Amino acid sequence: MFCREQVAQLRDAQHEIRERGAELVIVGNGAPHFARAFREDFALDGPLLVDPELRAYRSAGLRRGRVEIFSPRVAWNGLRAIRSGARQQAVQGDPWQLGGVFVIRPDGKLTFAHRSREAGDHAPVADVLAALAPDAPPVEETVAAPRAQVWLGRALGALVDPFIVNSFDRTGFRIHALRFDPNDLDVDLGGRRCLVTGANSGIGFETARALADLGAEVVLLCRNRERGEEAVARIRAETGNARVSLEVLDVSKLADVRAVGARLAASRVDVLVHNAGVLPDARTETDDGLETTFATHVVGPFLLTKLLRKRLEESPDGRVIWVSSGGMYTRALNLTDPNWKKRAYDGVVAYAETKRAQVVLSELWARELAGTSVVVNAMHPGWADTPAVASSLPLFHRITKAILRTPAEGADTVVWLAASPKARETGRFWFDREARRTHFVPFTRNSEREARDLWKLCEKRARSGGKTPDARRRKVAR
Repeated sequence: MFCREQVAQLRDAQHEIRERGAELVIVGNGAPHFARAFREDFALDGPLLVDPELRAYRSAGLRRGRVEIFSPRVAWNGLRAIRSGARQQAVQGDPWQLGGVFVIRPDGKLTFAHRSREAGDHAPVADVLAALAPDAPPVEETVAAPRAQVWLGRALGALVDPFIVNSFDRTGFRIHALRFDPNDLDVDLGGRRCLVTGANSGIGFETARALADLGAEVVLLCRNRERGEEAVARIRAETGNARVSLEVLDVSKLADVRAVGARLAASRVDVLVHNAGVLPDARTETDDGLETTFATHVVGPFLLTKLLRKRLEESPDGRVIWVSSGGMYTRALNLTDPNWKKRAYDGVVAYAETKRAQVVLSELWARELAGTSVVVNAMHPGWADTPAVASSLPLFHRITKAILRTPAEGADTVVWLAASPKARETGRFWFDREARRTHFVPFTRNSEREARDLWKLCEKRARSGGKTPDARRRKVAR
């Protein structure tokens, strides 16, 4: 009822708002069909936008109301709303999300900002109108998460983190997000060039879109040209950033990696995100003789990093991010049969083993680049509802769909690691913007020698593919 009350107040002042040369724009977090009904109910004739993933809310530093609902003022606010004619309707979107009112000039300057502290805490309409005056001074502010909210996020996180489901799902993200600092991503990435593999959908797409929205030049590295071009067009349209382009790259094909890597190295590189992933049902082999999952997650990204190393070191703030998976917690580093020639193939195990290898490689690259401007980190996104999960793990997707994170929530830490000035620690494993341990059980730990052996294996395979010299000669002879 509270948002309906505030909208009614602003709608009734719309004539005065327009007389001052402004427009009332309403943003909600419900579904589009709900927005259409909302427009009809309030006879709105101005812009009405929907933001179900709450990106605008987070960018504006708006609170979520789990703490504030216990305020003694909420009951009084509810009574006032009912007396004004507002009634609670069917709940749409996030019922805990609080709102706010902002006055923004055409030049981007903010002259008024009101963030609700509790349900029913509205911006006075008179103050909104005053902020529309030509001589209204701009508001200079920094937004910080309230201390109580941060404390609650940490306390609830300590309760849910021991339980995988409640930590990795959307509830876990929203609990962890209570401690996020909204200022962390108040950055301008203009002048920076970011490369994202597997960027046509899911976490890769959301990462590319968020970086473009922050002003970066973004290159989408995608296997499929048509889907890649569609993603580029969509990001350009949604962010207004024309500096978004496509390079067709199958990171599992080492010849492709060498060719595309050479082209990419012709310009600056500030951020490299290794996101491309596969989870095949059956063992398949690339032209280089590598098992596809191992080639896609390990050897291809290793080679691409090596090819772009010089450009990354030239950047004043180079960053490499490996998008791993929480599944890596279940497996140890496997160097005895990474190509799956001796074992009965299991796609889920192959996926988890290569995700473990990514974390180890991230640590090794961090050491290799120590003393340079480049930081290297790995992360896992939790359980996100992506096309890859739906196609590769259909049963898991059907069971968990109601609790999965959005792709944007899964991508949040990737974007934070790529863009935030605070994310300059190197060689760590991150989850929801916080460094986490890389092992929960002793059997997944690897020795220093095994880590170095992984590096040597990647060096060897990146040079020659997966085939022995004799095998390659036999192929040429045939």
